[in-house]
Amino acid sequence: MRTVAPLDARGLAGLFARYDVGTPRRCRAVSLGIENSNYFVTTVGSGREHEWVLTLLEQPSYCGPAYVPLLDLCHAAGLPVAPLVRNAAGEAAEIWLGKRAMLAPRLPGAHVDVPGRGHLETLGRVIADFHAATANPAFEVPPYPRDQRWLSDRSASTRGRMARTDERLLFDCVDRVNGMLDRRDVRELLPSGIVHGDLFRDNVLFDGPELTGVLDFHHAARGYLVYDLAVAANDWCNGPGGVLDAERTAALVTAYHRTRPLSDLERELFPGFLLYAALAFWLSRLVVALETDPRATARFKDPDEFRVIVADRNESVYRIGFPD
Repeated sequence: MRTVAPLDARGLAGLFARYDVGTPRRCRAVSLGIENSNYFVTTVGSGREHEWVLTLLEQPSYCGPAYVPLLDLCHAAGLPVAPLVRNAAGEAAEIWLGKRAMLAPRLPGAHVDVPGRGHLETLGRVIADFHAATANPAFEVPPYPRDQRWLSDRSASTRGRMARTDERLLFDCVDRVNGMLDRRDVRELLPSGIVHGDLFRDNVLFDGPELTGVLDFHHAARGYLVYDLAVAANDWCNGPGGVLDAERTAALVTAYHRTRPLSDLERELFPGFLLYAALAFWLSRLVVALETDPRATARFKDPDEFRVIVADRNESVYRIGFPD
């Protein structure tokens, strides 16, 4: 996790002058996230205050040029996704401080630390609605980059740099996941489309029982739809010691299934995708940790959090019951 630098007030005023959103009065850096810099900005216009989120992209989004039309599509479909504000030139993003800057209204709600059954059922329905709304986009979306080659290349870069038991677990799981992804029925029959790719609790807002915001589409890409469910389950339904809570997972997956029925193949491979999703996040965090100078002040997310999840998903097979 990086430290987000404060912004110069004069420069911020100059940026906001290009938008019809009022004059900035307060700006607070948001410490969440490791890939982009986010700021909560309060403006005053027409005698009232307005809340905005200013994002400076430190890295390109997985979906590249499709990022803006994807958010537009989600908002037009009625999903709880903040629309990007256009500047005076009609642009949704512009270069500022050498980075792509984007502005969106701040959505109400807060992150849920301990989700209940109602939260999980609502999340499952919203994920299914997102997959349905983006099923036939009028724009091209690149494939999800954390594929077999990515798993192999990233794992190779860690060889000899961690405990032998962890290394053996990592390479065994990479072989297992790559074997699954190489199956012909997976490549030809497993439903695919646009996935969010990062549906953690810190990317979703709730206001009481209502899901008010899905955030951070920077990992969105074209991939297997069941992967989104696996990513969400590994975070929202995880229990002590990395053990998946089967009852909470069933609430999430069943709600999704009632909105967009899962295929027999998706049901069969859900346990394998739980491992795939956990492995991808363990490996991404592990590479960053190994490449970061321990004397540096920059922080990063702990890879061990996902190492224990990977160990559990590798040892246990979670079969979820579905309604007829």
